[in-house]
Amino acid sequence: MVAVNLSPAGEWDECGNHFYQRSTLYEVDWPNSSLESCRVACAAYGGPIAMIRDERKMVQVSGPQKPVLQIYTAAGRQLGSFAWEQQTIAAMAWTLHEELMVLDQAGEVKLYSMHGQQLSHQFSMGAECAREGVLQACLFPRGLAVMTKSHHLWVVTDLAEPRPRSLAPLALASAPQCIAVIEGRHTNSGSIEVLLGAGSSINVVDEDSAQEHNNLLGSSSVTSMAVSPNGQFLAVFTQDGRLVVLLADLTRTLSEFSTQSDAQPDQMGWCGTDSVVLVWKELMLMVGPLGEWVRYTVESPCILAPECDGIRMISQTSHELLRRVPDPLADVFRPGSTAPGALLFDARCLFDGEEARADEVLRSIATDLPEAVATCAAAAAADYSPARQAALLKAAVYGRAFCNVGTVPPDLLLRASIRLRILNSLRDPSVGVPLSDAELTALSPAVLVDRLANSRRHLLALRMATALELPTNKILSHWACAKVDASGDISDEELQEALTGKLRGQPGVQWATIARHAQAKGRRPLAALLLEHESSAAEQVPLLLGLGEEVKGLDKGLEAGDADLIYLALFQLWRSRPLPSFLQLLNARPLARALFFSYAARKEPDLLKQIFATMNMPDSLAELEIRSAIRLERGISMPDAAASSPAQAPGTRRAGADTGSLQALQCLSRASDLFGQSKDGAWQAKAAAEWRTLRQVQGELETEKGQAVFLGTSLAATVRKCIHLGDRRSANKLRDKFHISERRFAWLVLNALAEIKDWDGLEAFSRERKPAPVTGYEPFIGACKNNSAPNDRTARFIARLPDAKHKAVEYAAISMYQEAAEMAAQSKDSDMLSKIQGIVGSASQALYAEQHAPGGRHASAFDRDLKASGTDFP
Repeated sequence: MVAVNLSPAGEWDECGNHFYQRSTLYEVDWPNSSLESCRVACAAYGGPIAMIRDERKMVQVSGPQKPVLQIYTAAGRQLGSFAWEQQTIAAMAWTLHEELMVLDQAGEVKLYSMHGQQLSHQFSMGAECAREGVLQACLFPRGLAVMTKSHHLWVVTDLAEPRPRSLAPLALASAPQCIAVIEGRHTNSGSIEVLLGAGSSINVVDEDSAQEHNNLLGSSSVTSMAVSPNGQFLAVFTQDGRLVVLLADLTRTLSEFSTQSDAQPDQMGWCGTDSVVLVWKELMLMVGPLGEWVRYTVESPCILAPECDGIRMISQTSHELLRRVPDPLADVFRPGSTAPGALLFDARCLFDGEEARADEVLRSIATDLPEAVATCAAAAAADYSPARQAALLKAAVYGRAFCNVGTVPPDLLLRASIRLRILNSLRDPSVGVPLSDAELTALSPAVLVDRLANSRRHLLALRMATALELPTNKILSHWACAKVDASGDISDEELQEALTGKLRGQPGVQWATIARHAQAKGRRPLAALLLEHESSAAEQVPLLLGLGEEVKGLDKGLEAGDADLIYLALFQLWRSRPLPSFLQLLNARPLARALFFSYAARKEPDLLKQIFATMNMPDSLAELEIRSAIRLERGISMPDAAASSPAQAPGTRRAGADTGSLQALQCLSRASDLFGQSKDGAWQAKAAAEWRTLRQVQGELETEKGQAVFLGTSLAATVRKCIHLGDRRSANKLRDKFHISERRFAWLVLNALAEIKDWDGLEAFSRERKPAPVTGYEPFIGACKNNSAPNDRTARFIARLPDAKHKAVEYAAISMYQEAAEMAAQSKDSDMLSKIQGIVGSASQALYAEQHAPGGRHASAFDRDLKASGTDFP
């Protein structure tokens, strides 16, 4: 038996196999005369509460005629208010980010912070809603569903990108009595489903279809519906007083309960996922999953706020919580419980009372002590009473002392203590967030910290983040932005000092975010001062540019060495400054100048020419002309797949090529002239002039030959192409015109003849007076081998070599092993013979052995000569 003075069991009500507890969270005193005359929207997870006078109800009004929308914490402390001056409100609810979403009768959706400030992201449900008006609406944390007066449904499922989408059309004889939504994350199809109660039917509508289910409830009409927090169940109340619970896909009826009354409840909501709560004026009825029920009295009309593990009731004077008692708490405090957790709690109470029986109780659960410790720790986290929390933690500590090492996680009680400190801090009336342990788990600590920062409880958020080892940079940045908002009468320098004094040394502070906020608030000098503390150039430079600090942004980009940031700053400077001023900046920054010139050379050549002319840089201007000529040349000579067609034969010039060729010649002429203006450009001027002359000659050759094969090629390639076409005369002219040396010209001719396999021409050329003395016969042999000449053709040139050793090597290279061996024997040089042996290889040795064996057809004086030389093949 647990200690009676600490047991909460007296506050519990049994319903089926579970206990339920109704407890008061806060005593409140709303300024409105009656909640019954107000529209009220309660945020989930103990969030803020918004209320405004319901203009549909007749109430006595005093003071200003326009209704005022007021926002409070769950403890009744006002967070903000503003006068509502728009059209009549159709519905309102809180989003996932604790932003108040208000839908008016024209389909306009406006969002407000919990402090009553209108947010920038507003949207409309479309022209049809504006034209016809809103008939029914269901708002949920991630979006909303709206039915127009023509019974057309529109939905928004993502408030970050609100795009109204129409659902499938449906035919209704009359307006539906109620509407509910099952979000896409809870449906089998993954798309949102809208449920409409019309008559005795439930219509399920999505983007593709509208299905009517008319055999679920008999003949009685649907008056209200509620979807469970997990999206798995649907509670339906009918006109004849029945509560029917169905699977959300309407495939099965789970339970049916008759209230024995046709009085319709004012509100209906789920208590967690276990039971349904119905509220009338002075009565609240909770119905369990198997038809069990518990009746409660209410002193005044109340508003229901379903949660994942219970339901909150907000009345005129109190804020209460009804929930199923968590299992660990029930195990410990259930009357007559003999669970290990209950016995451990008893043992601790006996120990505190200095009773010897504590040891006896403890020994009775020796094998279950780790389970008992975990149960007491979980029960402490689930309880709302600080006194019971402390007693349960003491019991857990007491039991852990007798557990074997490793059976209880070492940080179990530390984590439980930290969570309890967080939960108790949140539940304090000054904060007013009555979060349960289950809700904290479902919400996640990171989201909770963000919500606290958004509610301007930065110190509490910072302490919680530190205790939970979560990042604090977002909290600090949010605090700094709020500080900027609240410091309109402080100078920029003083505010910057105040911010840096608090944030200096803090890791990960997002100075760019703070500066961006200051810029949005019109404090540009402050933003520039704050950016000095930003360590990320990628965040710093764009903001500096937005503040008009282009030069500083360019310098920061140069310090970071980031080409993208440098270009970003350069382009803005280029657009915003006169060219002389821009060039002056570039001259002082060589890297920036090089990058900009590189860009301009690729994308803005005319601009670069203007810059070089302004800066009196003829060499650079000439280089630009050369590049232009190269681009024009490539545009002429490179094949153009887009221009290829049956009407254009290969080797013909594309349309516009003559114009491009003329432009290239003009570029080369200008380049030659510009190089000539430079004291060190004589060689470049001559080269440009010769290139222009070459292009002219190539153009003439193409005209003469009728083939587009010359333009864009080098001088050597032009000579070879002439030889390929059999035009030796033009090749000779090119040699004379461009002063090609005899040796170079001979190389070009012999290789060109070999490329077209003109072996007769090649031999004839070799017998001319000049080529052989100039080049020797080795190039002819190499050209033959490189172009797969027949061996007899190559052998003719080998035979004209003056050196027998060299002949032997060349014969062996073309697999003429007999001739190679004869030349080797003729030279009578043992070193050379060894060399030939290596060239011939094993295959050649076998061939030689076969042909020169005794009696073989080549056994002759050669064998005797080889033997006399004192050298033989192995």
